[in-house]
Amino acid sequence: MSLSRCVTSALRTRHALQRLVYPMAVLTREFVKLQVGGDDGHVDLCLPVAKSEVWTVREYSKRASARSHAKSDSSSDSDSDRGSGSGKRGMTGQTPFWRQKMRTHHSLIDVNKDGVVSWDDFEALISRFKQLGHLSPEEVSKFTDAIRHVWEEEWGASGDPYVFIGQEQFLMQMEHVVNTKDLRKKVASPLVYFFKAVDTDGSGEISIEEFEVFYTCLGLTEEDAAQSFAAIDKNGDGKLSRKEFVKLGREFFLSEDETQPSKLFWGPLSD
Repeated sequence: MSLSRCVTSALRTRHALQRLVYPMAVLTREFVKLQVGGDDGHVDLCLPVAKSEVWTVREYSKRASARSHAKSDSSSDSDSDRGSGSGKRGMTGQTPFWRQKMRTHHSLIDVNKDGVVSWDDFEALISRFKQLGHLSPEEVSKFTDAIRHVWEEEWGASGDPYVFIGQEQFLMQMEHVVNTKDLRKKVASPLVYFFKAVDTDGSGEISIEEFEVFYTCLGLTEEDAAQSFAAIDKNGDGKLSRKEFVKLGREFFLSEDETQPSKLFWGPLSD
């Protein structure tokens, strides 16, 4: 084979190899010497070969594994509000019972009963509890901020006052909330203001009569209030402390245990 033909063949081989090797050559490169030619001559070629691609894959695998472990740690956070009836291991929000509770809550907050929830529904609730006259102007402001957090972070409205949230969207968003550590800690943050609004005598405890006021503002009946209060008043003393009230209200969202009386905190479960 003539030298010119040998060089031409080598160059063609080089171009073919470049098309295979160059896409892999990113960041740090190494070079491999290849000899191409016939019996009467050869040409040395130096082609780049990347080790970085292998390391990139390995590093990505490590990062993915770390994220997986972090998510697992977050999901298994030692929160006493977790129930024992979850569907997927380490995840809340997988059981039909939990989803039934969330549908119940969506229907409750749907004040005008049009099938979707908007900021107008939340404003109507704020107005009802404000009109009871037991919240100071500062507490009304904090109450409104807490409700806005629920609307934007728990319901997923992202600050849009004109969005409408249907049941399925709410269920998907709440599943995300209860499995995200920071959001989980803030679930149902307005509860303390609901309590203060209906604690008419400022005693730090609410009676069945005051609980009926709470239910009336939610659009529920006194009969509903009596049934729910009987279930959640675990020690039967006829009173709920603020700590009990807040714990039960949060447990409604976080627990999948069907035996917990907190399932009735927000009223009778819908079908």
